[in-house]
Amino acid sequence: MRPKYSLPEIERRWLVARDQVQSLGVAPARKIEDKYLSSGRLRLRAVSLSGAPTIIKLGKKYQRAKDEPEQVVTIYLTESEYVGLLALPGTSARKLRYAVAEGALDVYEFPECGSVIFEVEFGNEAHAAAYEPPNFDGEEVTHQAAFSGYALAKNRL
Repeated sequence: MRPKYSLPEIERRWLVARDQVQSLGVAPARKIEDKYLSSGRLRLRAVSLSGAPTIIKLGKKYQRAKDEPEQVVTIYLTESEYVGLLALPGTSARKLRYAVAEGALDVYEFPECGSVIFEVEFGNEAHAAAYEPPNFDGEEVTHQAAFSGYALAKNRL
């Protein structure tokens, strides 16, 4: 059963070697600061883009049910709400997200894990299954929990 107010998140993810990532300085990049709260599956996120207001949100990814897409719910927060929640215990990560090749390339700055993840979100399962990643792709890690944002932040891979 789909949790009330949630939407499906259909995405695929690949590891990318840092040396394969060239000339990203010209691609649009957003700074994303995540805090995975210790008490469940909640993520506090601040997204910054030079010259634009910071977007702050609280999200929850529900446990995936069999072959169903993962369900996600998001609420947008004020800065004071963000500051209040930021005080809660959790694990943090910071990355630069570049818009490339119809998807996003996440280059982790903290923790210094050396990970670069390319991901693409889709409107339906058929488009996801048919997608051919760009030539800089590496191993697909879509369903490998060790390469989730939470795991990268917590385990310092």
